[in-house]
Amino acid sequence: MKLIYYPDEFLERKVQPVDLENPSFDPKELRKEMEELMLSSNGIGLSANQVGVDQQVFVMGDKPDNTNICINPTVLEYTEETVLDLEGCLSFPHMYVKINRPKEILAEFYDENLEKQTVKIDGYSAKCYLHELDHLLGITMKDRCSKLKWDMAKKKSAKYKKLYEETNARS
Repeated sequence: MKLIYYPDEFLERKVQPVDLENPSFDPKELRKEMEELMLSSNGIGLSANQVGVDQQVFVMGDKPDNTNICINPTVLEYTEETVLDLEGCLSFPHMYVKINRPKEILAEFYDENLEKQTVKIDGYSAKCYLHELDHLLGITMKDRCSKLKWDMAKKKSAKYKKLYEETNARS
């Protein structure tokens, strides 16, 4: 399993719902593989289309005993109150933009046992859930900000990359 990076067009494609009666994968095994890649890449979320899988699935969490797999995720409700916060993405290394998201959501998804879960999610976890759900819909973080903000983020990323390369060249 390998991470797909922008500008790979698969990242901008809406992926297919999982057939819950006959999934094309073992949910427990996919969770394990995606979780390992996400955590080893220092991420807190990873969607199936970021690894070339055409299914509505993502994992989120910050350590092995605190991750979930969300299959066919949806949002049933969200607050009008929003939070503007910095977001990054494993498929866009060293790129960060501020994105406005609902403060709290009521989410529904199927877990690794294909059991329906309906949960209230808020704060940082809501932001992560919505970011990964966007991926499954073919929406990336560059689609959630203005062209000006995106161009500024690209410049900062290029400066960071140059500084990193110069630092490594001296080592």
